[in-house]
Order: sequence, then C-alpha cells, then structure tokens
Amino acid sequence: MKKQKITNLLLTMALCASAVLSGCAASAANQSTTSSTPFEEAKDSGTPISSDEASSVQAYENDEVLSSEEQAKAEQERRAEIAEKYSIYEPYGMTYDTEKDCFFYNGQVVRYFKDQINSNETNGFFYDDGVIDVEPIRDEDGTLTGLKQSSDADFNARTKEQEALKAELEKAGITAGSGSFEQGDPNYRDDSLDAYTEFGVSYDKTSNHWMYGEKPIYILYDKEHYTFCDKGVSDGVSLNVVRDKAGNIEKLVSVDKGELEQFVK
Repeated sequence: MKKQKITNLLLTMALCASAVLSGCAASAANQSTTSSTPFEEAKDSGTPISSDEASSVQAYENDEVLSSEEQAKAEQERRAEIAEKYSIYEPYGMTYDTEKDCFFYNGQVVRYFKDQINSNETNGFFYDDGVIDVEPIRDEDGTLTGLKQSSDADFNARTKEQEALKAELEKAGITAGSGSFEQGDPNYRDDSLDAYTEFGVSYDKTSNHWMYGEKPIYILYDKEHYTFCDKGVSDGVSLNVVRDKAGNIEKLVSVDKGELEQFVK
C-alpha cells in the first residue's frame, strides 16, 4: 500500500499481497508499511517530511516531482483496489473508508482481521491504532456467512502476542520506528518495509532479511516517517528515503552508514 501511505501500513501479513496498511488515514497522509499492505505502511509514518537545512535528506533532493494530478490518481487507484478486494465483507458490517483509509466495524476502527479464503489466498491486516479485532464466520463448505467482533480475551491475548513478537525482534537486533507484524502464522514474514517495495526493496524469506538489490538492508531512514535497523547485517546497505514536497516517496539513496547510525542508537 503506497502509504503510506500503505504508513503508516504496516501488517502485511503473508496474507495481504498488494494492499496492506498499518495505521489509519490520519497517519496516512499518512503506509506505509509496508505493509502495506490493506496493510500500507504503518500509517504513523505518513506525515509529510519537514524541512531541515542541516539534514542529509535535502542533499539528495531534486526537482523531479509527481504532479498533484498524478499523485491524486495513484492514491485514488490504490484505495479503489482495497475497497474492491474487501467489498465482500460490506454485507456483514465491515467497511473500508476511502476517505480515512481504514476499516470500520460497527462504527469502530478495526485493528486485526484475518480471513483464510482458500489455501492460496488470505485477506488480513493489522492497524496499531485499531480498537477492535474482527473475525470471519464461514460454514463447513467455506462459504462466508458473517463477521463477529473478537472477545475481549482474544483481543488482549493478541495484544500480548504482538508485544512479545516485537520484543523478540528487538532482542534479535531488528528495530523499527513503526509497523505491525502478524503473529502465529506459519507464513509469517516481517512486513516492516512493505511501503518501500516499489522502490527496489524486497524481502528474502530464506535469510529473513530485507534486501535492496542483492544487499541486505542495515538501515533505512525515512525522516519523520520511519526508521528501520537490522543490526544483524551491519555490513549491509544503508538507505536514505527522499520525498517530494508533497511528502510522497521519490527515491531511495544509498549512503554511508555513518550518516544514519545516529538515528538508531
């Protein structure tokens, strides 16, 4: 989810492929994300970058920016794709708000949702700022028959699992300024940088590292949006995210790690 927006995203579970968000639209001008997917990009990471004459960011900025019309069109298309993919749940009360860029169920922002449609397809997302979890109801034939709000016990248990997972990642030396992660899923993968995949970032499930080209990512710094560090690959590439004046990602620039290590200490 371009957020981040597809900030935001943040959790793209191996479930949501192209639309993963993490956070709600306000964070969406807020994924980023990438988690997208719907997970987009942790949306907390979507605020426009502020100016700082002393920052290294401006040293790489250029005058090539997308027109406001192109930006609006791309965002409109992204949200339309999410709305279409999740329209199957509307008859049962869960709707995607294209203006706020998040999901609602009975008037409340949905935090967690996962629906195993078939062996090859899963819809799901995780918004850090959601207040309820929602579950699908399917009959013996696998037909969707409704939705229900998760019990308080399940909500609290999922919160503890999320916190435990984040603690494990931090212990392993992987830190992130924002984002969301899927718990208890055999296909789990870190979706921390899903918001940057269209700019050359990819996830290697074999090594469990985020990659840029053929190199693992040590630091990715997106000022005022997102900071990622995988301390297990300190000899990897360090990336600075350059955004245009409207706050949209323009490109990723490889820099000396010394320029960015100050932001992850």
